[in-house]
Amino acid sequence: TETFVRPGFDSPTRQSFNGRKFKEDDEASHRGGLRMVLLRLSNEYRLSENDWNLASSKANSIAVQIELLEDIIKADGKFDLTAELEKLKEEHSKRKECLLM
Repeated sequence: TETFVRPGFDSPTRQSFNGRKFKEDDEASHRGGLRMVLLRLSNEYRLSENDWNLASSKANSIAVQIELLEDIIKADGKFDLTAELEKLKEEHSKRKECLLM
């Protein structure tokens, strides 16, 4: 029964499952494969983080729209859309300033 010895580990024979000795190219190939797996995982994490940020942004936008509609309903015909939009712009610019600090 032959055993597989992974490159990079000290072994008296340093042989693979087929009996040939490992070379530097094998170790580099093994490290390259690990690098590719790590890059793929990193990209998947980044993409899922981007999706999460996009969904969060959409949810926040919907929440603001709901608040605006609630204010319109509560105003019962006495709602000033221009004033409310200006108020929202001010709140948005304040939040933006806080994020930049």
